[in-house]
Amino acid sequence: MAHNETYEELAALQALGVLTGDDAAELARHLSEGCPTCEALLADFRDAATALSVEAPPRRPRPEVRDRLVASIRSGEGARPLLPAGAPAPVAPWLFAAAASILLALFVWDDARLRRQREELRSQTADLSSRLSTAEKNLARRDLAARVLESEDVRVLSLGGKDPQPGARARMFWSDRAKRGVIVAGNLAPLPADRQYELWVFSGGKPVAAGVFDADSSGRALFESPDLSAIASAENFAVTVEPRGGVPQPTGPIVLVGTPS
Repeated sequence: MAHNETYEELAALQALGVLTGDDAAELARHLSEGCPTCEALLADFRDAATALSVEAPPRRPRPEVRDRLVASIRSGEGARPLLPAGAPAPVAPWLFAAAASILLALFVWDDARLRRQREELRSQTADLSSRLSTAEKNLARRDLAARVLESEDVRVLSLGGKDPQPGARARMFWSDRAKRGVIVAGNLAPLPADRQYELWVFSGGKPVAAGVFDADSSGRALFESPDLSAIASAENFAVTVEPRGGVPQPTGPIVLVGTPS
């Protein structure tokens, strides 16, 4: 089955986890017949989609077992008296050494137990953090689909690269009803720390700033624009390189541009 842009759009939707039914079956058949272009795009867009992830920082418990052990020893609950009450004779030196050895053994054993507990808690925390990250990614994708991708009026268009990045490519999903869009991009060049990519929506022939985003180390990006209720409709889209934080009007080179089909 010959490759065309329809399969590229299906690959972008598949990467976002919202492709179902006949479209999903059609893309699966196309990939099973072998299409290097769609396979590469699917990998690029799927990796870009993982950018929604947000990881929660691990928390460690405060160890208090040693304090309780020391308090127990001082109160007489943790060890028996080493001599009978009221014994008149001085205590032999070996008895002091034995008591010290017992206390040292207790502390060493308790420290080892605390280390094991900390390792178990660290492992549990890492597992919970991973599960939370996965849940947050899935929730973000569902929210994304509800806001834009599942809108009845969603439009899908291709954005092509321009100098100085002719190899860049992207798909733009735009809803005039929701007044926002999602861009899935690949082959973007790394930028200096003081620069970002900025998305522009053209309405009435004028560019409207639609937010800034960064590409990952592989040149991929997934970005959802903010609510642009102030514009009447979207006529065109572009991505430029601008100072970090964005500017109200484009000043840098255009690296991606496209128009709705």
